[in-house]
Amino acid sequence: MESIKQYIFARNAALGTLAKAPEGKWNETPGSFSNNIHWNAGHIFVSAEGFLHLADDAYKVANPEWGALFATGTRPSDWPAQVPSEEEITSALQEQMGRIERHFSAKLGDNASQSVKIGPLEMTTVEAVLQFVTFHEGMHTGIINSLSKVIR
Repeated sequence: MESIKQYIFARNAALGTLAKAPEGKWNETPGSFSNNIHWNAGHIFVSAEGFLHLADDAYKVANPEWGALFATGTRPSDWPAQVPSEEEITSALQEQMGRIERHFSAKLGDNASQSVKIGPLEMTTVEAVLQFVTFHEGMHTGIINSLSKVIR
């Protein structure tokens, strides 16, 4: 249950950082950055959905069409004209937090449906994958914070 609490803490930090981001500047990409606030916010959502579906294949991915916009290797310069709005992403992140808590609270000790390997790290339990999702979220929250400071 501690991993769920840490995940919720990280998500609330991400939502707080997004709430403080400069209004109307989510789509600015400073020269030293490869992506913008909009992409990082969507990437947090998409990554959590994908990794946690690997952890438990009964976990249904919400907004699967967002993967083409926010998955690793994508970038805003390749986006079509219509993408999810800041409000849609923020709302999805809020909803996702509760959905993850409800779905995974009793499953943390379970083996992952599929092991997840990232570099030398192999995650074989639901809890290990959730811990990685939490770390990943914190990393992108820091990037969002940095972007906010640069574009003010």
